[in-house]
Amino acid sequence: MEHATNHTQKRCGAFKRNIVNLNKVLFLPILFLLFNCNQKQEKTENGIHSESELKTQSESETRNYKKDVSEFALNFSPNGASALDSIPKSIIKGFRELRTIDKNAHKKYVTLIFTKLYAEHLQCCHQSYIIEHFPADKSEYDFGKLTMVNEFAFMSNYLDDEKLPEIWTSGIIEKWLTENPELLEFEPIGKYDQFIKTVSEKIKNGDYWDN
Repeated sequence: MEHATNHTQKRCGAFKRNIVNLNKVLFLPILFLLFNCNQKQEKTENGIHSESELKTQSESETRNYKKDVSEFALNFSPNGASALDSIPKSIIKGFRELRTIDKNAHKKYVTLIFTKLYAEHLQCCHQSYIIEHFPADKSEYDFGKLTMVNEFAFMSNYLDDEKLPEIWTSGIIEKWLTENPELLEFEPIGKYDQFIKTVSEKIKNGDYWDN
C-alpha cells in the first residue's frame, strides 16, 4: 500500500514538473512575440511622428517663403534706376526657393516686381533704364547669382546661353506681359500695366514735352 502511494506521488510530482516546464516553454515565445510587437509599434509610431513633423516643417517653410515674397512684392516701392539693388538677399532667396515650391507664385510676384519697376521709371523719367549689362563672354556671367535679374531670366527663359544680349532694360517686362496676358488678371499687375500703357501713350504723343 505504501509502495503504491509513493508511486502515485512520484507520478503526480513528475506531472506537475512537466506542467511547469510546459508553461515555461509556452511563456517564452509569448514574451518574445509581445516584445517584437511593442518594438514594431514604437517604430511605426516614431515613423508617423517623424513624417508628420517633416510635413509640418515643409508646409511651414513653404508658407513662410510665399508670405515673405508676396508681402514684399505687394509693398515694393521702387525708387530710381538701382531699385533692384535695394532688394534684400533674403527676399531674393525666397524667390529662388519658390522656383520649386510654387512656380506660379514665383511667376506672379517676379512679374509684379518688374512691372512696378518699369512703371516707376516711366513715371519719374519717361524712359526705361538698364537693369543688367551682360558680358560678351557667356562664361563670365554668373547664372546662379542671387539677383532679381536671374529670377526674371529663370521665369522668362529669355537668356540665350549661347549668345547673351548686350543689355536688359526695365522695358523688357512689356514683352513678357504681352506673351503672358493671363498675369494681368492679378489685380496689382493689371493696375500697373494699365499705368504703363497710359504713360507710354503720353510719351509717344509728346505730352510730357509740351510747352
